[in-house]
Amino acid sequence: MAELLQLRLHRSELTYEVALSPYFAAVIDTPGKVADALASEFNRLDVSLSDIDVDDDGAFEDRGLTCELHKRNASVLLRADRFEIHFAEPEEVGDAPIAPSVWQVLEASSPLVKPKSHSLLFEMDCELSSGTYGAALQHFCMPPTSLPKGTETAVVYYLPRDSSRGFLDSSLVLNRSAEVEGGILLAATLVFEGDSLGRNDAVSAGRGRLNELLKSLNIAIGDR
Repeated sequence: MAELLQLRLHRSELTYEVALSPYFAAVIDTPGKVADALASEFNRLDVSLSDIDVDDDGAFEDRGLTCELHKRNASVLLRADRFEIHFAEPEEVGDAPIAPSVWQVLEASSPLVKPKSHSLLFEMDCELSSGTYGAALQHFCMPPTSLPKGTETAVVYYLPRDSSRGFLDSSLVLNRSAEVEGGILLAATLVFEGDSLGRNDAVSAGRGRLNELLKSLNIAIGDR
C-alpha cells in the first residue's frame, strides 16, 4: 500500500447542484411568485426579499434568481434547468434543511419537476503535514524523466458510472493550491442519478463517497 498522505484542511467549500427535468417554467412564467415563496420558506433564517436578486433577462436558461442565506453562510441559485446551493463552510452546515425548502418551492410552483441528477463539488485547499507538493504527488503520478528536472504533476481520476449504486460519471483532482503555498487543492465532483437520493441526503451521500475514495487513495485530511 502507498504511503499515507496526511493533509490538514485550510479552506473548504461545497456546491450542490441539481439538474431539473422538465424545466422549471415558474421561474419566468410567474414573476415575483417564486421570490415570495423562497422568502417565506427561509423566513426562519431572517431572509427577506432584499436578500433575493431576480434576473428575468437574457436566454431562457439564464433567467431565475439568487438568494443569500447569511445565517448559513450559503447561497441558492435557481434557474429554469437547475438549482445550486453553495456552502462556504460545509463542515458547519452539514445536511441543513436548505434543499428541502428549495424543493418545496419548486414542487408547489411546478409539480412535475424532478431531479435529473445530483452533483456535489467538494473543493478543499489543504496544507501538507510534511514534505513538498511535488514529492507528495509522486506517489500517484511520477513525471517522465525526459521532462525538465523539477517538473511537477497534477492528478485527475475519471470515475465511471455505477448504476448499482446510483453513481454517474464523476472525477477527483489533486492539484496545486492557489490558497496555500506548497499545498494541495483536492476537488471532487461526485454525480448521482436523480432518483437515487432523497431531498436531504445529497451532502451526506457525497461525503460518504468522498471518504471512500480518499481511503482507497490512502489520503487522510485532518481539521484546521
